Amino acid sequence: MATRDDLTAYEYRKARAAFLAANDICHLCGHAQADVIDHRIPVSRGGDPRDQDNWAPAHGVNRCPTCGRNCNGEKSNRPMSEAAPLTTSRDWYAGP
Repeated sequence: MATRDDLTAYEYRKARAAFLAANDICHLCGHAQADVIDHRIPVSRGGDPRDQDNWAPAHGVNRCPTCGRNCNGEKSNRPMSEAAPLTTSRDWYAGP
């Protein structure tokens, strides 16, 4: 896939927009209308910000319209293996 050296800022924005247009389900909460790129390996931990294999759709500043979370902000700069699971206010899987 493309790396930092392969893309200009314009090409990066264009690739990012195309990625989000094709992938709008947040990989963190599972709801539609993801609006930002989450880096599976955070850039602060050595992940390449332009490597599309490192990209995943997520909800950002605009929050998820379904659950109201800022999914990417809650994950912060942790890799997926360290990220705390998103919790809900109710255990929907618990029996009566």
